[in-house]
Amino acid sequence: MKHLQDLNLKISQNKDKLDSWISNQIGKVFIPLYTSVDIRISDHKVVPVDTNVFPAGFNNLSEIFKKQASSLFKGYFHREYPNTNNILIIPELHTRNTFYWENISVLKSILENVGYRVEVGIISDDNLPDEMEFEAASGKSVKAYRATKQDNKVVTSNYIPDLLLINNDFSEKCPKTLRDILQPVEPPVEIGWHTRKKSVHFEFYNKLAGEVAEILGIDPWVISIDTIVDEGVDFDSREDRGKVAQVVDSMISKLKTEYEARGIKEDPYLFIKSNSGTYGMAVVNVSSGNDVIGFNSEKRKRMRVSKGGNPVRDVVIQEGVPTSLKFGLDITAEPVFYLVDTKVAGGFLRLNKSKNEFENLNTRGMEFAHIDPCDETARSKDVEILCSPALELISRIATIAAGYEIEKILDEGGCKEEVS
Repeated sequence: MKHLQDLNLKISQNKDKLDSWISNQIGKVFIPLYTSVDIRISDHKVVPVDTNVFPAGFNNLSEIFKKQASSLFKGYFHREYPNTNNILIIPELHTRNTFYWENISVLKSILENVGYRVEVGIISDDNLPDEMEFEAASGKSVKAYRATKQDNKVVTSNYIPDLLLINNDFSEKCPKTLRDILQPVEPPVEIGWHTRKKSVHFEFYNKLAGEVAEILGIDPWVISIDTIVDEGVDFDSREDRGKVAQVVDSMISKLKTEYEARGIKEDPYLFIKSNSGTYGMAVVNVSSGNDVIGFNSEKRKRMRVSKGGNPVRDVVIQEGVPTSLKFGLDITAEPVFYLVDTKVAGGFLRLNKSKNEFENLNTRGMEFAHIDPCDETARSKDVEILCSPALELISRIATIAAGYEIEKILDEGGCKEEVS
C-alpha cells in the first residue's frame, strides 16, 4: 500500500498545519461526544464509508484502547460538565443482542474506571418493570432500570443522573421523554437516524477532505468518496429501478474515466445504501445499471426496509472502494476507529470470512480482531494499520463532518415529529 505510506509521510511533514486546521474546525462547529468510523483502504484510496454518532462496539476495543477511551471521556466531561458524577446510559430499545449488551457493559466500565457512578436506564412506551437484567455475550448480567420523566428530569426509581449518555441511534423516532429536560444529553437525541442523512454527511466530509488535500498537496480524489442521493425510490417498481440504473451507469462511466486517468486496472463498482440507518442493513453492491433493473426478490426485499422496519425510499449511490486488507492469509478485513471528542480512542478490524474485498463486511458472519499496539504478539501489519496517521486523520475528518451535519439538523429544528 505505497499510497498509504506516501499519505502518512505527507501528514508527518504537514503536522503543524493539520493540527491548526483541526483546532480551527473544532472551535467553530459542534463536535459529537463520540463516533465510530468505518474505513476502506484500497490500492488507490483511503476513505470513510460510514460514520456513527451512537457507536455500539466498545466491547471490541483492546484493554489499552479501553483505557484511552476512559481518559478521553473523563477529559471531555471534566471540561464540559465539571459537576457531573452520576451518568445514566440510555441504550437501544427492544434488543436481546448479547453482543450489544456486552458493549453496554464495557461502556459502563470505561466510565466507572475513571470515577463516575453509572447506571443503565430503559426508555420505552411499553409497561416495563422497574428493574431488568440483560445477558451480555461474556455471560455477565447487565442490570437496567425503567427511566421516566419527572419534573423535567429523567430519573429511575433510585437514581437521579447528572448527565444522560445516549447509546441508541433512534432509527424509528425522536423520543419526547428526552426532550426539554434539565440534564445535559450527549449526544443530542435530535441527531438519530430519524433525521440524519448519509448524503448530507458525505457532502460535508468531501468538502473537508478537499481542504485537507490542499494542505497536504495531494489529489483530493485519494481521500474523497463520490456519493449521490436519489429520493423517492421504490425498488419493487421496475420504473424506479430504471431511474436508479441511469444514475448508476452515469457514475460508473465517470469512475472509469477517473480509473483510466490514474492507471487503475480494476473495474469500478458502487454501493446502493439507505440514506438513513446503520447496522449494514439495506445495502447492495452493483457494477452496472442492468444489475439494478434485474434485482431479484432477495435484493428487492433487502432494499425495502432499514433498521426498525423503516421503509427505504431515499438512497445514496456511492463509489465502491474495495478493501485491500486481509487478516491472516485470506480473511477480508476493514478498520473501524472509535473517537471521543474528535480524538482516536482506539480501533479494531472487522472481518468477514464469507465476503470478498468488494462486498459489505458489516453483515451476517462478521467477526472482530482486537488489536493492541502494545501487544508484542500482535501481527505487525495489523498494528501498523491501526497506528496509521492517515487513518487517524480520515476518522477525525469524518467526525468533524458529523459535527457540521449535527449543526445543520439542529438549525433546522432537530426532531421532525414530537412522539412519546
